[in-house]
Amino acid sequence: MEVDARADLMCGIEELAESRHGYDKAAAYFDGTVQEVFSSVRLRRALAANDVDFRINFAKTPVTAVANRLKITAVTSPDDAQNKALADLWKANQLNIEAPDLHTKTCELGDGYLFVLPIQDDNDNVTGIEMYYNSPVTVRAIYREDRPREIDFVIKRWTERGCLRAEVLYDDHTERWTTERNSKGDQPRDWNPWPADDEDEESWTIPHSWDFPQNPAFHFRTARPYGTPEHYAAYGSQNAITKLTTTHMGNVDYTGAPQRYALTETKDTDTGDLDPGDWDDEDFPENANATGPTDQGDPSSLKSGPGELWLLRGFKAVGEFKPADPKAFLDPADWYIRALAHVTDTPAHLFDITGDAPSGESLRRKEAPLVDKVKERQKLFGATWTAAFTFALRLLGFDDPVVDVRWAPAATVDDLQGWQVVAAKIAAGVPVIQALMEAGYRQEQVEAWLSESDEAELGRRVQIIATFATAAQSLGTAVTLGALTEEQVTGILAGTVDAIELLGQPVEETA
Repeated sequence: MEVDARADLMCGIEELAESRHGYDKAAAYFDGTVQEVFSSVRLRRALAANDVDFRINFAKTPVTAVANRLKITAVTSPDDAQNKALADLWKANQLNIEAPDLHTKTCELGDGYLFVLPIQDDNDNVTGIEMYYNSPVTVRAIYREDRPREIDFVIKRWTERGCLRAEVLYDDHTERWTTERNSKGDQPRDWNPWPADDEDEESWTIPHSWDFPQNPAFHFRTARPYGTPEHYAAYGSQNAITKLTTTHMGNVDYTGAPQRYALTETKDTDTGDLDPGDWDDEDFPENANATGPTDQGDPSSLKSGPGELWLLRGFKAVGEFKPADPKAFLDPADWYIRALAHVTDTPAHLFDITGDAPSGESLRRKEAPLVDKVKERQKLFGATWTAAFTFALRLLGFDDPVVDVRWAPAATVDDLQGWQVVAAKIAAGVPVIQALMEAGYRQEQVEAWLSESDEAELGRRVQIIATFATAAQSLGTAVTLGALTEEQVTGILAGTVDAIELLGQPVEETA
């Protein structure tokens, strides 16, 4: 067999090897296992030998902040049969669990892959579809140089029973390769065809069962052509935070047990008071029951305790070294946490351990970069999900399937200022459905509300909510100024809520 037959295989293996370090590094920062950076090799070894670990992982937050808002609410089709098939696919492949996991891992590493393969019976009839996640550590899509949006081929490599295995997936067929046991697999000669059927030597090349060009591996990514971990920009800040917190913990030991000193008069100093006890363990009777006295080799005969008297002969002064001020560590750590939030477009309040968070317009302004990022990920991930489900439906025999992937809003309006803006838009003539969708509510939610009442009625309810919110804010100001008591405001609001429930009922037209 010509070596050229292995050209794509070796190209893919080289790409996997080159990208592996970046993925491992991203995973280490996400898991919080990155070691402190030391200028002293000796100090690093000493801490490693004693398994000292004071790491506090903030680098994970930029990943979870995005992934937690990537929630698919529905995958539908206008065709009833296709819609049922999509529901069956979702349930059979446990995508309510797998999809969030895929989103999180893709945000963590920057890339992720979804394999979509047919399940066939003995007569080659498609009876189902398998959809499962693959890590970019073992899978890599190779894109065409002349058409950068198109996948040339996908390689998957793994270890099985001491042998390296590899599959090279094209649009129309898959090639299977293997090595001998304990082979490094870094040379073309290490790889041999791996037949799927031992009785058929040519079965290492498997034609795809579908009659249209399509690679069964779908590439999820945070950018094109390859993604970047959501927390990539946080690496430097996390290193600084880890070093500051670890060094601070070392300083805590000196706060609890300060380092002391004694100044001596050279000519007449008696250091005997600092010597160990006069008795060794072997000078004591046998201590069979572990109840008798022993000399533990204390470094000094001076004892610390209430009522103890220390006699230091010949020492002119004693004292202790003052530990470093904790602010020297904690204040810079706070700065690096804020820097980490800034460089990753993550709201700073997500790192605030006090639990304080902004609200209203301030919250929307501070979360705007994160919301924009989530919307971009929804576009990228949504396009890949649509392609994967479309391919699955075609495998099931549907011609020209139509798939619609719906996401939960990246942010929704649920505060006073937000509802005031919505009400103002409606009052200015913006259609109710448009105003509510701009506020972050899904189209199907608004349509469900409109099915219960017409657009004018829904607009009236929005106005009621906005008016009530404004009144509640004004009453809160009145309490602050002392014009009203909290009990009075509570009574007013309780009565108002009852009235709103009546006002919120549909208005019946009279003849």
